[in-house]
Amino acid sequence: MSAGFDYTRSSGLGRLNFDGNLTYRSKKEEIIFSSSGIYTITDSSISRDREDVSIKNNYYFNPTWFGSILLKYQRNLELGLQRRFQEGIAGGNKFITSRHVYAWTRGGLVFNQEKNTGDTLSGTLTELFGQLEFNFFRFTKPELSINVTNAFYYSLSQSGRFRNDAQLDVNWEIIKDLKLIISAYSNFDSQPPSEESRQFDMGIVFSVGYSF
Repeated sequence: MSAGFDYTRSSGLGRLNFDGNLTYRSKKEEIIFSSSGIYTITDSSISRDREDVSIKNNYYFNPTWFGSILLKYQRNLELGLQRRFQEGIAGGNKFITSRHVYAWTRGGLVFNQEKNTGDTLSGTLTELFGQLEFNFFRFTKPELSINVTNAFYYSLSQSGRFRNDAQLDVNWEIIKDLKLIISAYSNFDSQPPSEESRQFDMGIVFSVGYSF
């Protein structure tokens, strides 16, 4: 779990961010829950600028090949997205499992139900997707881990629409179980839910995290 907060008196604005991950692993199964959020706080209101919650259930057919069931919720006001519910199925492979590098790729089909900031519903939209993730880690002091994730989505329901979600996380252990975290994210949508919204959003987040 990690969290960060900044505030400037001159603007009267505060920014709160959080991130949490919980993983269960057995010989054949892996369940991963992750969540993150960015909020703007003023004297009179709280704006939920960006939220991301997901659950992944991976079942391993052998040490490298696996099947996945995916559930996800997203919110991004910069892209005109009030909420997106996503369900999907996929297959993947761990193609690197070395001492300091862990990497996998996954591809499949997802179904989205979107609502834009103008309260317009999209119905169910179908996308093909591919995802690639690299993890670099060092367990000698100071412990350091770097995670890079990139996911591409191509719409089968809307001609010419494609999306990209990318994230970089750097975790540096300051003292035992306490980490300094730097995260950078980017989101692109060639046809955002609201026509007047931007197609691209990005940000850098600093926080302090605790692992247990």
